[in-house]
Amino acid sequence: MKLTRLTLLWAIALAGCTATPDLEPLPGSLTYGETASSRKSQAAPGTKIQNRFLHQGKYVYETYEVQSDHTYKLIRRSVVDSLGD
Repeated sequence: MKLTRLTLLWAIALAGCTATPDLEPLPGSLTYGETASSRKSQAAPGTKIQNRFLHQGKYVYETYEVQSDHTYKLIRRSVVDSLGD
């Protein structure tokens, strides 16, 4: 179980090393099916927001950055097959 958690943490850390530009939101993403101006945050621009959800049997971890107009921009995503014990 510790090995699985360690592997998961490494996968998330490595995924953070490479940001893919212009990621498209998935069902479950904070910005899925919304226009850019429909979801705004009171957080300061530059703040990072984490989101995690289950999509097609896989765990998805996303990072958003609050923009100067207080909208969210999806900047990073990693997908993990399962969290087995």
